[in-house]
Amino acid sequence: MDEKIKAVARRALNDDDDALSDDELLAELENDPELEKLREARLDQLKREMNWARDLRGRGHGEYVEIQKEEEMVKLIGSESRAVVHFTHPQFARCKILDGHLRVLAPHHFETRFASISVERCPFLAQKFQVRVLPCLLLVDGGRVADRIVGFEELGNGDAFSTNTLERRLAKSKVIALPRGELARVPVAERPISYQIGHRGQHADISDAEKEAAKELEF
Repeated sequence: MDEKIKAVARRALNDDDDALSDDELLAELENDPELEKLREARLDQLKREMNWARDLRGRGHGEYVEIQKEEEMVKLIGSESRAVVHFTHPQFARCKILDGHLRVLAPHHFETRFASISVERCPFLAQKFQVRVLPCLLLVDGGRVADRIVGFEELGNGDAFSTNTLERRLAKSKVIALPRGELARVPVAERPISYQIGHRGQHADISDAEKEAAKELEF
């Protein structure tokens, strides 16, 4: 039995005897209403997290998507809480370099939408946002363009910058959050995916029983 669950269980039973075995503890807890309430609260949390994740996944979060129509990009910019939008051109080598980094970043920053559109497909938006140099990233916060990255000057002014360098620049504009601790220094492509069912932005600690109870909600 998980030590954290044991600790909660012992408090609920007012039992300080650490020698109590797992089997004995489980037997005592079978009809304990407080522990059942805790379990139900955790399952309710899991359901809310799964519904949240399903909604974002349905809107394209977790992947880097090429938008084909200008009106779709207009809607994306106006509706997403946080987004990284790449104005690109299929013939520009530097746009392809940036595509590669954004494709790596997208699944590690699930709460932020990552998308691209060719300037050839969005003349209105290119004029509205004065996109004159490519590649150009618009950084969306709260349905408005809060910042932009033009070319590679802020990324070392060369083509060989790392995905982590771009990640730190995006975090500076608060459209993504950097991972905590040692994980921030690990190359992005080598990290585990940061979103797991049951806990936003971190790996969840979910019991087998909770996983079984939540299976019907998995996508």
